[in-house]
Amino acid sequence: MQSFQIRAVVFGILAGCSASADTPPTFAPPPTTVGADSSITLDPGSRPYVASQVVALESDAPVVRAPARVAFRDGAVSQINLPVAGRVTAVAVSTGDRVKAGDPLITLTSPEAAATRASLAAALAEHDANKKELARQDAMATSGVGIESERSAAQAKLRQSEAELARAQTTTGILGGGGGSTIVLRAPIDGTVITRRATVGSVAAPGGDPLIEIGNPTSLWVVADVFERDLVQVHEGAEVEIELGAGEKPLHGRVASIGSALTGSMRTAPVYIALDAGSTAIRSGMFARATIKATAGQSIVLPAEAVLVKSGKRYVVYVEQADKRFAPRDVTVGRSVDGRVQVLSGVFPGDRVVVKGALLIDGAAEQLL
Repeated sequence: MQSFQIRAVVFGILAGCSASADTPPTFAPPPTTVGADSSITLDPGSRPYVASQVVALESDAPVVRAPARVAFRDGAVSQINLPVAGRVTAVAVSTGDRVKAGDPLITLTSPEAAATRASLAAALAEHDANKKELARQDAMATSGVGIESERSAAQAKLRQSEAELARAQTTTGILGGGGGSTIVLRAPIDGTVITRRATVGSVAAPGGDPLIEIGNPTSLWVVADVFERDLVQVHEGAEVEIELGAGEKPLHGRVASIGSALTGSMRTAPVYIALDAGSTAIRSGMFARATIKATAGQSIVLPAEAVLVKSGKRYVVYVEQADKRFAPRDVTVGRSVDGRVQVLSGVFPGDRVVVKGALLIDGAAEQLL
């Protein structure tokens, strides 16, 4: 009985409050008014939550920060492939080994190699026989007892055997060292073995994955993935600081070139950074962070909270007008560093831009920058 009385009292209090209120309680912000020119007038109740400031050009030495990785330069990696099918009989190196040009890497046995070398021997014998025959025909012609048609035929056979010999020599040269059915693949450059796929007893064939990959550890650079909007700040020759890990001394370099195509869904372009001489404590594949110094100048910089993203690709700020209305303005943004974003176009010195509460003004915006 006591519980029923308590519930009755609570119900009565709530009913009294509802009856005395003019409108239902709400937690939504006060309404705004949208003009024909898309400008917005805030309800006075919302105004304390919005702040604006007059923007001006600021002197700065901007930087662009981007994730990066250490990679081999173009031409610094040599791939060792098999010219003919064969079976691996010996592997002389392991991943990480240092090699010199000419060092043996893999030994294989191949029936095709034996046939190719036999073809070379036959081509050599045929070529020698044709040379002797032509010499005999020349001597007979000098003595006046030769037949011109036979001499011409000997010349044609010699030219044909020369072509066959050149083909056989080229094919045999591709096989590398060894003799008979044995093939010895050797290192074409000085470097480090970065990949080894060959194992003793395995069968390899042309067109497959490289059996060995050798990289030149002295020919490395850093590749930074720079966002599309930040590329305008990057130029060849710019100074770069490379951070490899916590507690490690940063390396230094300069922008060597900038990729011309954007890659991936993140819309980034590769920026290739040549390291200063003496930067030896790095390995291909290491992750890094690049800080690229852009050209110093003057620009407008706003808090990231001031820039709204609409339709996934438009950047909008709100400019406060003299009549206390707020007009949307499309802008082009540049780099974004430490919660502040550079505005490249769309606003001008003297404009009063909303720097706090922009999302309250435009509830249709998808997100802050």
